Amino acid sequence: MRTRNLSVGVGLWLLVLVWWSFALWALPNEIEYTISAQLDIAQNIITGTETVRFTNRTGTELKELYFHVVPNAFKRGANTKYQQELQRAGIFPTLIYASPDDDAFMEIKSITANGQALSFTIDDTLMRVALPKPLADGETLELQIEFLNDLMQPTPGALWAASFAVRSGHRNGTYTVTLWYPKVVVYDADEGWNLDKYSFLGEFYGDFANYDVTLAVPANFVVGCTGVILSETVQGAQKIVKAIAERVHDFAWVAGPFYRVEETTLSNGSQLRVLSLGFNMTATAADAMNFFNERFGPYAYPVVTVAQVTVGGGMEYPGIVMIAGGSVTEIVHELAHQWWYAAVGNDEMDEAWLDEAFATFSEELYDIERRQAPLSSRSSYNFRESGIPVLTRADQFPSLRSYAQAVYTKGSGVLWMLRWVVGAENFDRLMREYYARFTYKNATTQDFIAVAEEVSAQELDWFFDIWLRTVKTLDFSLPVGSWRRLEDGQIETRVTIVRQGEAIAPVKVVLYLRDGSVVEARWDGQQTVSELTFKSTSAPVQAEVDPDHDVLEQNRTNNTLTFPAYAMLDLVLDNPVYCGYARLARELCAGRKQNIWLATSSGSTGTRSSRSVIAGAAAR
Repeated sequence: MRTRNLSVGVGLWLLVLVWWSFALWALPNEIEYTISAQLDIAQNIITGTETVRFTNRTGTELKELYFHVVPNAFKRGANTKYQQELQRAGIFPTLIYASPDDDAFMEIKSITANGQALSFTIDDTLMRVALPKPLADGETLELQIEFLNDLMQPTPGALWAASFAVRSGHRNGTYTVTLWYPKVVVYDADEGWNLDKYSFLGEFYGDFANYDVTLAVPANFVVGCTGVILSETVQGAQKIVKAIAERVHDFAWVAGPFYRVEETTLSNGSQLRVLSLGFNMTATAADAMNFFNERFGPYAYPVVTVAQVTVGGGMEYPGIVMIAGGSVTEIVHELAHQWWYAAVGNDEMDEAWLDEAFATFSEELYDIERRQAPLSSRSSYNFRESGIPVLTRADQFPSLRSYAQAVYTKGSGVLWMLRWVVGAENFDRLMREYYARFTYKNATTQDFIAVAEEVSAQELDWFFDIWLRTVKTLDFSLPVGSWRRLEDGQIETRVTIVRQGEAIAPVKVVLYLRDGSVVEARWDGQQTVSELTFKSTSAPVQAEVDPDHDVLEQNRTNNTLTFPAYAMLDLVLDNPVYCGYARLARELCAGRKQNIWLATSSGSTGTRSSRSVIAGAAAR
């Protein structure tokens, strides 16, 4: 027998002790899992025993417990909710398997408490366990569960979890093991047991808990997992891996013989482990983690693992992310989930935007601030309303595309717009406060709104109601503009702004001047029509609404108004007026008697065209 204790140095051990000292603090239900599992690569099954220590903190008496048994979603011919959704999406459930003889399921062999066998029933991916006697609030019960998890080899298309929502399995000797053990269902104070079955769309929801896990794998395998690996012991043909994880809401792992391991220390003292099958991911992962440490607050756990996988990639779990393609975008997005999903949890079925929109925003912020990407790289930059509110249950979206458009794209755009509404400094503070306040907790949209209002000192219900709960739209336009010289030599420019549509948002209006300078104003957007006045020392070239696309607006063809450069006529015409958009312009210009021309609408969608107009004016 050969034993190797991993290099868990003094610093890392101190981190572990710090996290452990908080482990039993303020959990909704106090849950501890002790799991011993063996991976049989000949049969591609996991056999395991699990002790669940459950302390009732629901405030009520419990006569039963519920568990997720997710592998049953994939059982051949089971007609589960997941398989029904696949068929509605035009995918035959049999297509998820690489072999017609393969299968995937979880078998519960026994459940006992104090030596007494307990009865249980399984419906789809939910297991109900009848308790021998009611469990009073504050009482603790220990259950022992024996289980078997049959791992599938999915089709090659399941490399990405988003393709078929297959998140666990094996291919080419490498194993992705997620959603693999009986897991206690969340008991919500307002709704009771959260009995959502596994779905093609929508992800997870779990109580924060403590895990003590022992894994038996082939001796030549490398393991990466949630939490801290304390030791690895080789016993003949097997390697015994012992790991712990505290205050996490799931435990996932990978294993295989081909992994190359790299390790480094992050800015907050946590350890980064990278398990690669060929990708170079360490530099990107370390930089992203350090960026998020700075922007949102220190990473919440002692170790983070980045693992290249052959099944179920592009996915996040507490303390570990699964990488399929190896792009910077994928790595950064999944690591952002270590803040928004892992440390700050949420019900991903009911409020998926709280992790996916936040991770998308964080990824885009990293690209813009760390990699100098243009603002136009944001997914919401050229916004299109999907027609389904952001706060729609994940399993109610008709397609993966509509889900992505509403939750990822519009959801992240709402955060960018909030940053404009409250100001970048306030936004940065509220994100840090939200993270600090809800680390190791499940948060809700209302929790986030409360923090946003507190930090910004603004009432924001109107904003979130419109942009998260409706599909209302708006359309800004600049139909009328005029300028004149004042007696003191300054130029006064007046621009009429119109807001059409039911949605409301403040917006920036900028005026580009002939000398190359810019003046700007902020309009609150509360009225449907308003006139803005600018003072400058140079004549205007063009006015533009929302040049940085801070607001989620679809039609931007009417966002600019150009002032033609008639340099000689400027001396004669004291107050030229330029009107666009014929019918609306005629109505708004009624009563103005002098010097009315149809303006040229450039149809600009950004500052590049505006700058070209300025350059042209300067040339003239």
